[in-house]
Amino acid sequence: MSANRELHQNGKFRTERLSDSEIVRRHSCTSPVPLKWYETGARYLLGVIYLFGAIDGALFLLFGIYIHGKPSPEFVFLVTLQRTKYFWTFMKLVQFVGAISLLLNYKPALGNALLVPISSVLCLFYLFELRYFIPLGLIIVTTTVILCRAYSPSYVSVFEDYS
Repeated sequence: MSANRELHQNGKFRTERLSDSEIVRRHSCTSPVPLKWYETGARYLLGVIYLFGAIDGALFLLFGIYIHGKPSPEFVFLVTLQRTKYFWTFMKLVQFVGAISLLLNYKPALGNALLVPISSVLCLFYLFELRYFIPLGLIIVTTTVILCRAYSPSYVSVFEDYS
């Protein structure tokens, strides 16, 4: 990044490039390193899972078709989300953008960041409501953690202190 910022050091202000900061220097690499095979596999697997979810949501919204079967009324949370069309549409759109980002390898760190909140809600839903989906939840958690670790240099500037 070529953004400049002013730092207060010993009573004087000086300008320092963000790319020269200690955090970026400590956490980033000097040359691009290709992802390891399991990181690439995790990217594709998570992308396919969320693409399936986005397609399933689009089929429900547009045609009333359930790929996985109509949810029973006892799953109040899921039924309520599906009846709230604006939120369901937004969530499925975010899933689609994140999945395409991961599958096409176009800004995959952004795609993963978009999918992290959805992953956490899905896994909690599977844990408390749909217990027979816990293995899928474990796959989602594992792949999300692998990708968060793989793309951690991309998230460094978010956690840097700007004061």
